[in-house]
Amino acid sequence: MLAQRFTTVVPATPLAEASETTRIHRTRPCRAPHHTLSDIGLIGGGHVPLPGEVSLAHHGVLFLDARPECRRHVLEVLRQPLENGGGIIARASASVTLRAPW
Repeated sequence: MLAQRFTTVVPATPLAEASETTRIHRTRPCRAPHHTLSDIGLIGGGHVPLPGEVSLAHHGVLFLDARPECRRHVLEVLRQPLENGGGIIARASASVTLRAPW
């Protein structure tokens, strides 16, 4: 419940972010994935690259409630998006640059 209410206490959305966010969501997104989430589910990927929870939380909140229960390699894949503000998923069929919420 805290994760769902968190978006109401974050600062107001700047106009540039609001324009970008409302293309996908009506309000700031709040994503709270289950701790059994895979690294592909968190970052994105698959045969046809799709965004993961990190990109779906763009300009919003990514809430990892049970972080100590998450598998270590899943948390390790957060390093690149934290450092670079996003990540690149490269497959034989396509290469996609995905944004991160920070």
